[in-house]
Amino acid sequence: MVQQRRRILRISFNPLVLTLSVALGVWLGFIAIGLTGYLGYRLYMADAEAPVSQVLTPPPTPPQPAPAPPTGSEERLQKYEENYNATQRADNERLQRLEEQRRLSDTKCQFWTEQYRNAPTDKARRSMEEECK
Repeated sequence: MVQQRRRILRISFNPLVLTLSVALGVWLGFIAIGLTGYLGYRLYMADAEAPVSQVLTPPPTPPQPAPAPPTGSEERLQKYEENYNATQRADNERLQRLEEQRRLSDTKCQFWTEQYRNAPTDKARRSMEEECK
């Protein structure tokens, strides 16, 4: 039997070449990531450049039929809407009054209001308006 000699692989280690190769790989990776992000952004924004209103034209509106005379249910619906709107207005006014009372009962607002009453100067007026708004 012939015995084969084992080959020996000799590797030379040059730290400078290894360092430069790793640095070049890292920089090329950053450039690749940056270009990919830039191109992705450009493709994404290319779709968003033209709003839908410019791309699509709205369909023509069909002619509106003449309104029918109000029936009993339509009158009730109209009354309901009027009552609902009146209730909403009353609630909004009530909330505004409560908010105004809360602001005016604030101690800083009361202090500057009293200061303005005692000595009506521009500084006291500005401070009062700022704290009581």
